[in-house]
Amino acid sequence: MGEAHQQRRWEREEVIILVVGYFSTKYLSAEEITASHWTISNFLRKREEMITGEMVSDIFRDFAGIHMQSGRIRSLDPDIKYSGMQATKLQKEIVQEYLENPQKIINEAEQIYIKYANDLGLC
Repeated sequence: MGEAHQQRRWEREEVIILVVGYFSTKYLSAEEITASHWTISNFLRKREEMITGEMVSDIFRDFAGIHMQSGRIRSLDPDIKYSGMQATKLQKEIVQEYLENPQKIINEAEQIYIKYANDLGLC
């Protein structure tokens, strides 16, 4: 592969998937959280390939990246005393929306999954 491509900024749809994934698994076992991170990574990678029509790089929204970004979301969770990660402006906005109306953001996440599952022929 040629020169490394810079990762693009996260989009709203991606952060919604990440935020809902975090809050729906935060009290689960480490194994279940790991499985969720793999699922999110696989979904976001397939979504990107569908949108761009190109293969993504090995590191695009990979498991390690999802795990790190989830730590940023965790730093915004008012129920958890956790610091050390700095969240992005978009992450802060979507976490705030989630905290104000969780079901609205959960519904948005479900619509995102349905939208791309239909396009990917997964349902």
